[in-house]
Amino acid sequence: MKRLAKKSKSLIIAFKIYQNWRLKRQFASGEIETDHGSTHRKKSLDEGLSYIDEQFVDYLTYGDVTLEQLRKKILELGFGDNVGVALRFLAAGAARVVCVDKFYSRRDVAHEREVYAALRARLSNDEKQRFDEAIVLVDGITFNASRLSCLNGLELETAAARLLKQEERFDIIVSRAVIEEIYEPDKVFAAADKLLAPGGLMLHKIDLRDYGIFTESGLHPLTFLTISETVYRLMATDSGIPNRKLLSYYRGQMAELGYDARFFVTEVVGHGPIIPHQELAQLNGEYSKLALPAIAAIRPRLAREFKGLSDGELMVCGVFLIARKPIAAQVPTA
Repeated sequence: MKRLAKKSKSLIIAFKIYQNWRLKRQFASGEIETDHGSTHRKKSLDEGLSYIDEQFVDYLTYGDVTLEQLRKKILELGFGDNVGVALRFLAAGAARVVCVDKFYSRRDVAHEREVYAALRARLSNDEKQRFDEAIVLVDGITFNASRLSCLNGLELETAAARLLKQEERFDIIVSRAVIEEIYEPDKVFAAADKLLAPGGLMLHKIDLRDYGIFTESGLHPLTFLTISETVYRLMATDSGIPNRKLLSYYRGQMAELGYDARFFVTEVVGHGPIIPHQELAQLNGEYSKLALPAIAAIRPRLAREFKGLSDGELMVCGVFLIARKPIAAQVPTA
């Protein structure tokens, strides 16, 4: 069925509706194991280590986080089939890391252990000591729950309620390619705000593309924005495909929370990845020259909620959100 679906937009939509229905039933039945998030199973050892390093360096670089600032409590959302990033944080001196994921991503445990062992081998002696305080790799994989714990099978709102009962608060909350998979992220941001300590930092890398749903069949990269909300909801509520929330949505969420937020553009329509990532105001005209013809070609077919968006917003297909929570509650002015 999946092979046939690749032949047309309509069949792709039908297949995604079926897939969404199936995953919703699966999760409702209590079955949380899935291939979703099984990133490292598909990577070689070197590729897996590079991916972990890339994420860790991204958080430090764009979040402007020093190693001294890392020596606190960190919450990672959607860690998938590997806690390598959490281990990098802990080796760098983090006091505690909690990882939360709605699903349990299928994994090759032997390969997972191999990745952790290789990760440890590259650390300094001090980092190895902190690494060993969090995980034991003898006869399998064992976490020290006081330093590293994982919560699977829970929506963030549910996990947040549990953590708040334990009086858990975090200084940094991170995620990579996770927020866009939550169909209505408002509650996620509200829950994260409750868990984040005053002055704490959110670092979310958010993919605004279609995950290849239509582009892998040679269709326009914004084809997923031509589908009505009624139909797209049937495709996306539980399947983890992009929620179609664009830059203005995330700006609005941060404004409502009163956070000081910056947005780095990670990718532009018609161009591809932007490395190093740049803030929107920093993008030069070359990016627009590549993006505007692609946007003009699809604009007449965009769904109602996207037709009125500016070219500047439609051209952005990935952002890195860096947001800091106010130290004190804001008092409304008269």
